[in-house]
Amino acid sequence: MNESSTPKSSDREKAAARLGLTDENGQLSLSKQSLLTSVGGWLGIVEAVLPALVFVTILSLTQQAVAAVVSAVSISVFFLVLQIIRKKPLTQAIAGAIGIAISAFLPLREGGQPADYFLQGFFTNAAYLAALLISLMVRWPLIGVLVGLLTGQGSTWRKNKQQMRRYQAATFIWVGLFSARLVVQVPLYFAGATETLGVFRIAMGVPLYALCIWFTWLLLRGVINQRG
Repeated sequence: MNESSTPKSSDREKAAARLGLTDENGQLSLSKQSLLTSVGGWLGIVEAVLPALVFVTILSLTQQAVAAVVSAVSISVFFLVLQIIRKKPLTQAIAGAIGIAISAFLPLREGGQPADYFLQGFFTNAAYLAALLISLMVRWPLIGVLVGLLTGQGSTWRKNKQQMRRYQAATFIWVGLFSARLVVQVPLYFAGATETLGVFRIAMGVPLYALCIWFTWLLLRGVINQRG
């Protein structure tokens, strides 16, 4: 393999993390630990679930949007500070800070409503969905791009019809995830069913994400192992 086709270690690690895989001595596999790592470990799961859970709980008990938002945002800030202490990448911390600010601003602004706490999530899911769909339309399915980085395959997989179909199918799995979130949650937002929206937001977060990683691995492990 020539130097140009060899992925940089950082790119390989990022691709492996996104696919929930572990790379040991050139062998790629999915394990409970790598799957857990892909969602941020136990701390990442708590960070993803706890703010929304606290928001929904306080809102349902008190009907006070300010108290619910402040409590949820305070927890998010705590995890942000923890990330900084643990020396996470600065860009990740900045993105987290921006996300927290938006989550606090939208429901508390003039004319805002409690359900607006979840509003930015719709735009995030829509952005991922658009990127995945565009990648399929131009025949550069994003999952194939990630696996190409991970295996050093580059873009040669595009010449193999069987591999192209598998990568397209794997990309459609993620299209299904982001589509399902929007189809289920957006109507709840417009219906003002904030508590129900929060429950579905939690249920369709980490659990569905991990399930999609598992299905992606089942679909692609033959190709990845051949190239690993």
